[in-house]
Amino acid sequence: MADPALELLQKTIQQGIDAIGNFLHQAMQRPIMIIGSDGTEYYPRHDEALTEALGEFIRNLPDFEDGQYFYTKNQQRLVMKVSLPAESVCLYLLVADTTPADIVGVMEVFSPARLALSYDLRSRLELSRRLQQRTDTLFEDVFVKNNIRVDELLARHGIQLDLEQDYAVMLMDMGKGSREISAAEFRANLSQFRREHQVSVIYPLKWRGLYIAILSGIYRQRDYKELSDWNSQRLIQRWQQSLAAKYEVEFSIGVGRSYPLTELHKSYKEARIALAFRQIRGEQGFIQRYEDMGVFQELFACETGPILDFCQHTLDKLLEYDHDCDAELQTTLRALLESNFNYKMTAEKLFVHVNTVRYRCEKIAQLLAIDWDDPDVRFNLYAAIRVGDVLKSLNILQPGYIGQVQDKKESHKHQKSSHTIFGDGKTF
Repeated sequence: MADPALELLQKTIQQGIDAIGNFLHQAMQRPIMIIGSDGTEYYPRHDEALTEALGEFIRNLPDFEDGQYFYTKNQQRLVMKVSLPAESVCLYLLVADTTPADIVGVMEVFSPARLALSYDLRSRLELSRRLQQRTDTLFEDVFVKNNIRVDELLARHGIQLDLEQDYAVMLMDMGKGSREISAAEFRANLSQFRREHQVSVIYPLKWRGLYIAILSGIYRQRDYKELSDWNSQRLIQRWQQSLAAKYEVEFSIGVGRSYPLTELHKSYKEARIALAFRQIRGEQGFIQRYEDMGVFQELFACETGPILDFCQHTLDKLLEYDHDCDAELQTTLRALLESNFNYKMTAEKLFVHVNTVRYRCEKIAQLLAIDWDDPDVRFNLYAAIRVGDVLKSLNILQPGYIGQVQDKKESHKHQKSSHTIFGDGKTF
């Protein structure tokens, strides 16, 4: 006599998860759903995001073992699951219209499907890992290595873009402590947004912890650019508001300028900078376009070498003194500049006495040989601090020190024992 579990496994290998869903639906004679722990529906709909209510239900499921079940009496919904040892993923089976008296019989029908569901879950996990490797390679080629055949590379992943059209890259960060949205859920929700608002092209992706969208609609003809740019801003604002309301999260967004497809890497670089530009100050829930960054556009547009030279020339003496004397002058300078030299506010922010701030301010002026009343001096210092902070947050600028341990007998004297090193950094 054939083993039902092995028969179903064989059908699943040939037909996929539909074989499991059809088997259970017919055997149970009830509406069923197979849902991944990432909130993606696999049966009866394929790779679709859940409704808001059902998504909330899945997220709030209690922890229970594979041989156990969860039942909600008010909804008459029975939930069972299949998971993999040592993996933080599982598949849930939701069975509707189930009374308490039905639970034992439903679970017996479910039993032969466990092997096939385990196989499907493991296959999905392995496929996801292979796809992630391919995605990493793709984005490295497109956004980092600047492969000139961008259209061909993206086309291999089902992303059809026009060489005659300009595109912009948008990066979205949910911030720390927020519930992570799976790539599948992200794509499904933004695809729905695209249909509702009739957006021509949005390709939602996920890479290196950030959500990425490639936006179109920026025309090269001068007569249309202003209108197209306005539409793009309005789209991004609606997008942010829609997702923020759905997930109750303050999404932070950075947007690069629009470029021909062969120069898409430039927009990605600008979107990274725009996002970091506000995040390093602790801001959340913003939309920062690179083209709205004023003079900082020109600073970041420079090659890495001149930027490093600018930061080093402006700040190196301060960094060296901080390293040798643990003086926190750079931290004080940053707070002073951000508070427009409000000593009281700076002192409160740093948890020090106002006189300590005044002393440090005098020490900074002495070390750098500057006049605080000169607006150009303040601007250059602020620019160097802001640019340096952004580049450090992106792991592009990695300053270090060459130094030696001072003799304890000379510790009462300040003797220069180190100098800063602003390495070549990474291209960005």
